[in-house]
Amino acid sequence: MTKGDNYTKEIIKKILEEGTYDENPRPHYNDGSKAYTISYNHGMTTYDLTKNETPLITLRPIAVKSSIGELLWIYRDADNNIYNLEKKYGVRWWREWCINPMHYSNNGDLLMGKNPNDYFYYDAEGNICEIGEKSKNVDKKTDIDKNGNIIDPKLGNVLTKDANLGYCYGGTIKEHNLFEKCKKGIKNDPFGRRHIINMWQDEDFSKKHGLKPCAFLTQWNVRKVNGEYYLDMCLTQRSNDFMAAGCINQTQYMVFLYMMARELDLKPGRFTWFYNNIQIYDRHLEAAKELLNREPIECNPKVQIDENVKKMDDMNTDNVKITDYPIDEIKKKNKQLKLEIAI
Repeated sequence: MTKGDNYTKEIIKKILEEGTYDENPRPHYNDGSKAYTISYNHGMTTYDLTKNETPLITLRPIAVKSSIGELLWIYRDADNNIYNLEKKYGVRWWREWCINPMHYSNNGDLLMGKNPNDYFYYDAEGNICEIGEKSKNVDKKTDIDKNGNIIDPKLGNVLTKDANLGYCYGGTIKEHNLFEKCKKGIKNDPFGRRHIINMWQDEDFSKKHGLKPCAFLTQWNVRKVNGEYYLDMCLTQRSNDFMAAGCINQTQYMVFLYMMARELDLKPGRFTWFYNNIQIYDRHLEAAKELLNREPIECNPKVQIDENVKKMDDMNTDNVKITDYPIDEIKKKNKQLKLEIAI
């Protein structure tokens, strides 16, 4: 198994055997029910990239390309626009956190606010649609309607080209120029111990914002070994919905380290993930047990970035390749799990 497979089983087992249940949770499911969790506090995983250790797993398919797109959107693009995220990278999982959703009336007028109807919504032509059913007037792949807006059939919300997360994630990166400052710091003082990107900015949270960042802090260090310079990075995450995003978060930040090392002309070294609270939602428990019983697939995944691309400003998701990672076999043997996401 990959090191990621091994850690995944260890973490699930630890949560199920030693975890504790929460009370009065903030998140809820689409049907309005409170989303309870069983969680475990404090832990870490670490990977030596020089040995091709990786958080990638074979126990279920992972949306690697989308996760890389999300990372570029946050740090490189410093963007908080959800519409741009979907159009450019095909990532849809931020729709629920938009701070300025709209909805259509039965006349097809665009009105501010979330869809006010419990079981249905209206499309751009005023046609009534059941929640969960796609309007016939939207593109089936993109959910974009004739007005160029995105309709989310799960909620009936309409996302215009201005749909965004407000002052969090990419909005915070841009507001404080965090990414560029970190890169400059490493270039000017490689062995410094203050190379930090911190998205937990209280002053930003006093303004309109969506979800407060979960994976919020990265710290970067350079070391010299046998004449070679290596870039190490650790990610601190305050909260992690492990069944939905545990492997995704680790994988995308591992790739982030590869990208940053390429830009700074360093070798990718050690990646470590610290989690403060890691949880499994009550409606994910059976899926977690299924994952424990699955057999991993033997492979040795390697991350490769196009040799012709030297800067993150020029990178896109197609520049990153994962070799020796049998995704077709994974999809066939260890099929994707259906998880109801809490918001």
